[in-house]
Amino acid sequence: MLHSRGFGPKWIAWIKSTLVNSTFSVRINDTTGPYFVGGKGLKQGDPHSPLLFNLVADVFTKMLKKATSQNLISGLLPHVIPGGVVSLQYADDTILFLEKSTQKARNFKWL
Repeated sequence: MLHSRGFGPKWIAWIKSTLVNSTFSVRINDTTGPYFVGGKGLKQGDPHSPLLFNLVADVFTKMLKKATSQNLISGLLPHVIPGGVVSLQYADDTILFLEKSTQKARNFKWL
């Protein structure tokens, strides 16, 4: 995914390395404990969070557009905006707007 966004192989390797090979230590009362390997996922405040959110949000938006163009889902206000408003994204939040339809809700669930 990073490659398709124009990132070079060296940059991609650096990002992957920081996500896979991270170690941590805890400091209590001026005493630093031993390093340990973290578990799955990003940690709170990780500087990679915005980059990864934007990459995933971009793909998710493309999936929503394709589903809308195939009439599998439809957003609100289709008479004002072609296809309607399906999602709004800001910072690390996503709000979804779907037409009131049980079938289209089922279709959305398959995304």
